[in-house]
Amino acid sequence: MPVTDYFLLWKVTVPSSWIAAVVGFILAWLAVKVKFGKPVADLFIDALFTTIIVWKLSVIVTDFETVRRAPMAILYFNGGTFGFLAGLVVAALVFFLSRKPKPPMMGRGLLLGIVSAQAGYQVMMAFLNESTFLIKGITIVLFGILAVLAFVHAQNERIPIFYGAGLFVAAHAFVGALQPIGFTGIPFTATVIACILTVLISRRFTQDKETDGGIQ
Repeated sequence: MPVTDYFLLWKVTVPSSWIAAVVGFILAWLAVKVKFGKPVADLFIDALFTTIIVWKLSVIVTDFETVRRAPMAILYFNGGTFGFLAGLVVAALVFFLSRKPKPPMMGRGLLLGIVSAQAGYQVMMAFLNESTFLIKGITIVLFGILAVLAFVHAQNERIPIFYGAGLFVAAHAFVGALQPIGFTGIPFTATVIACILTVLISRRFTQDKETDGGIQ
């Protein structure tokens, strides 16, 4: 959903997408912490902050001339879709290479965080921006249902992570087809890449555990 409204916060004008993103991140952290505890929530937040930092700094690559002329531009601009995807990839690599202990059901916690963050973002964007009643209604209802289902069934090991990730991508694609920006914006692309990386991380973690168990 495109940004149509801006808000004045502490004498600073911010787009509605910033507010929606903050709300989504907070809801995601709370959902993961409640379902899987602080260790998994901390891993999710680490990945999130890594993504955001790379996304912001990637403007140095995507718009070097602007940053060279005005270094403070880093605070106001970002690397767009390319930078955000680069942030996701870097966050996944850091996760793979990190020697921090990976808590049980870590992959499910990451998937719950992704669904919750995206659902919170989409619902807030629907409330804060102008659009048709139909698009707003479908966005709020569908993402709200997805968030509730993800939270309720987050610990259900009978549901493979691959199926949960696939369902979420399909549902987001349905909503994206109705929205003006379609599949070209950051949100849908981020959903696809984040879900793929979560499945890969989960499978890698599971294989490592099985290998360790076999050695023992």
